[in-house]
Amino acid sequence: MAQLKVATAVKPTGEGRYEVVLDPHWRIGTKPNGGYLLAVLARAAVQAAGAAGPDHPHPAAISAHYMAAPGAGPAEVEVEVLRRGRSATQLRATLHAAGTRCVEALVTCGQLPPAGGPAYWSGVDPPDLPPEEACFPVPADDPRFPVPLFSEVALRVDPTSAGFAVGRPAGKGEIRGWARISPEPPDPHALLVAVDCLPPATFDLGLAGSWVPTVELTAYVRALPAPGPLQVRQRARLVAYDRVDEECDVWDSTGALVATGHQLAAVRLPER
Repeated sequence: MAQLKVATAVKPTGEGRYEVVLDPHWRIGTKPNGGYLLAVLARAAVQAAGAAGPDHPHPAAISAHYMAAPGAGPAEVEVEVLRRGRSATQLRATLHAAGTRCVEALVTCGQLPPAGGPAYWSGVDPPDLPPEEACFPVPADDPRFPVPLFSEVALRVDPTSAGFAVGRPAGKGEIRGWARISPEPPDPHALLVAVDCLPPATFDLGLAGSWVPTVELTAYVRALPAPGPLQVRQRARLVAYDRVDEECDVWDSTGALVATGHQLAAVRLPER
């Protein structure tokens, strides 16, 4: 597994400009994974926040719109500081590749606490997953549709939500599993990948194999996760009008909720 820190490294080239090489291993099919691109934008935003004033070393919230899918290779992130505050810095980050504006994001950076502190209230319980070794490993080299991302993200899916792989989806619109993403322990940038690392929840509705490109993805990072694998659950809220609205929750190895993603994606629905 490659270090995500290396795959998302950005190099300042001028005021508010960062050079990046999009890693070909963090792809789904031929295009970079949406969560990976989120991590790239956040990496540049964190650097810009640090250069702007108070030390806000972590991405706390990011909302990105995907306008064009970049290929692997050289790209540039342009960052504009919108506001500097004592507890947060807000920025705009834009990914350009091959002369095209590809992803536009608003990012809030701050200082995240370690996971495990008392929560005033939580209405989101972690999934009841089998042990990691009892879950199905997801291959990266499926001849029907290779996903190099799964060589970098060690993903094991709960057997009860993996029926889509053998033509027997459960019909609940939910996929659950364990994910390991370098570095160890996982950092906030790994959590941004985690909110978009599972197969689409529409696969559990009998739409396996359909292309589900991200239109918009918002992620909230709540805390620094404990060492160990992440527990991930992705659910489809509504599938209609060639769009799917998904939510993804991520817990660390102690069961603390550390990140949540909300995504709007396109999906090709069968004719009725």
